[in-house]
Amino acid sequence: MQFELLKPIADFFVDKNLNLIAPELILTVFFLASVCGVTFAKTDKERFNVWNYAFLGCLLTLICLLLFWQTDYFNQASEESLLVFNNMFKADSLSVLTRILLAGGSLLVLLFSRVFIERALKETAGEFYVVFLSALLGAMFLSGANDLIMMFVSLETLSISSYVMVGMIRGNLASNEAGFKYLLYGGVSTAVLLFGLSILYGLTGSTQYVGVFTGFIENASQLSPIVLSMMSVMLLAGIAFKLSAAPFHLWAPDAYEGGATPVIAFLSVVSKIAAFVLAVRLFSMIFIGLQGWVPLLSALSVLSMVIGNVVALTQKNIKRLLAYSTVAHVGYLLLSFVVMSETALGSLLYYLITYLFMNLGAFAVVTYFENTTGSNSIADYAGLIRKKPLITLTFSVMLLSLAGIPITAGFFGKFFIFQAVATSGNQYLWLIVIALLTSTISLFYYLNVIRLMVIEAPSSKVSALPDKDAWLSSVPPFATNTVLILCFLMTVLMGIFAEPTLKVCKAVINQSVLTHTAIVASAADGNAVQSDIKVDIHQKP
Repeated sequence: MQFELLKPIADFFVDKNLNLIAPELILTVFFLASVCGVTFAKTDKERFNVWNYAFLGCLLTLICLLLFWQTDYFNQASEESLLVFNNMFKADSLSVLTRILLAGGSLLVLLFSRVFIERALKETAGEFYVVFLSALLGAMFLSGANDLIMMFVSLETLSISSYVMVGMIRGNLASNEAGFKYLLYGGVSTAVLLFGLSILYGLTGSTQYVGVFTGFIENASQLSPIVLSMMSVMLLAGIAFKLSAAPFHLWAPDAYEGGATPVIAFLSVVSKIAAFVLAVRLFSMIFIGLQGWVPLLSALSVLSMVIGNVVALTQKNIKRLLAYSTVAHVGYLLLSFVVMSETALGSLLYYLITYLFMNLGAFAVVTYFENTTGSNSIADYAGLIRKKPLITLTFSVMLLSLAGIPITAGFFGKFFIFQAVATSGNQYLWLIVIALLTSTISLFYYLNVIRLMVIEAPSSKVSALPDKDAWLSSVPPFATNTVLILCFLMTVLMGIFAEPTLKVCKAVINQSVLTHTAIVASAADGNAVQSDIKVDIHQKP
């Protein structure tokens, strides 16, 4: 009898495809539980325990997404059966894989950040986890957004939560300043992006990606080149800010330096993955056939690679160094949008997966070192191997992977993207030359940190670390240790199994992006199509 009462509810969820957003519903439940936990908490200990809600919510969300991926439903379902909220959200394989990365990355951040957050935020630690879950929820909806309104609302949910987290350390002027600057830059970029979206809606009469793409195809000859150019610049500028691509990166160094280190880890990986998947969907469905956007993307890529790597050479703070490192990596990733092929976009997805583990591993070490010594100065890492050999080994592998040293996953991430661009035509070879030169520059500042840790005499901060038992003192707390081991293994294993992983990534891109683009393009022309039709996305509609 009880199950019969639940049947109408279950049927409603299935009929409306709401079962496809079960992970978001789970996360929403724990978000509300966190709000209640903070609201009714009477002691700091009860507020700290809100971490349990955040951790359990991320864990159950990740399990649900892994079950989705395991069922292989998305390779068998029709296009309509993957749409939710009146076609505003698309739960295809790209969305599922992205949400797995988002939930998994957030789970890792929660593991190595608890001690740091409770010490830095004190009585507001509970509120931090509420905002954290809000940001994750926005990122997850952003990964499957199929409508401009859904995209903008999700993006702002993620952005506003990020502003709050960056400036959340009370009494810390650096954190407050970073949050304020981030808010100002973000507000301007949001206005520019929204202006571009309003032009897009005015030109096509639709907010859904399908309608926008169809509008471009049907009205391509009637659209004003000047208006199209304005729209392209505004959309690219707005998205470039979210990606921290140069010259829209000015917020990143200050935010990275002033914000709590776990927050920066979240911004550098989780929010970047969501933003890049947004760019994949938007560029493949909207910018196809537009003249001039490839040179703009090329310029953004080159500026990011050059500025990110060159300015990183002068940094004395490890968090600012990683900020400019992120700008440089965004430049490498933008190369895949210049050619927009199946291999290039598949390589982009592979790079994002590897970047999650190697960058979170690096930030886990930085968080542990700051929590132990109170310092973020690169010079204070000198001689770390004497006291923390396991930490030094893990950090060195992460830095080598970020530098793109062979065997590591970071090497194959760069190699696959560079190869995809190089094989797309001789007109792109100059981009590869710049990418290789800037990658060479990056070796200096990555290897310099390793040199300090391994060769130099211990700094005063390192000398003050306990050395009662050299082996035991080299082992970080269990949660941080778990993150470091996982990131270390994934960074190595994804280098060994690079080809199979790339194959999966290309299949996801093919199924979720290119085939759908071909279907829409053919449908707009009034032609019957098969599900395996491909489209040359450089071809003008």
